[in-house]
Amino acid sequence: ALFPALLLATEYHQRWEIENTIDELKTHLNGRKTPIRSLKPREVVQEIYGWLLSHYAVRTLMFQAATAASISPLRLGFTGTLKVIRRAISDFQDANSEQLPFFSPS
Repeated sequence: ALFPALLLATEYHQRWEIENTIDELKTHLNGRKTPIRSLKPREVVQEIYGWLLSHYAVRTLMFQAATAASISPLRLGFTGTLKVIRRAISDFQDANSEQLPFFSPS
């Protein structure tokens, strides 16, 4: 056979993971019809980096939460995590700098 069945099955699963990540970026994380607003090439690249970093931050938070709860990160949903983050943003905006872990004096 030109392509072994096991290899095709493995690659198809990997492709599906990539498709899910693209969906998370385009549909859930962005939320705008026009994903890139910048007109200058350098700013477009900067905006894309910010977009990818925010996706990485959500996924990292999911991993940390799953580890703390001793569960698989696969049990947590991206959109559910994003909703929790969006609800928590106002709490962080109202907090003074001493209440935030990165800004508190040590």
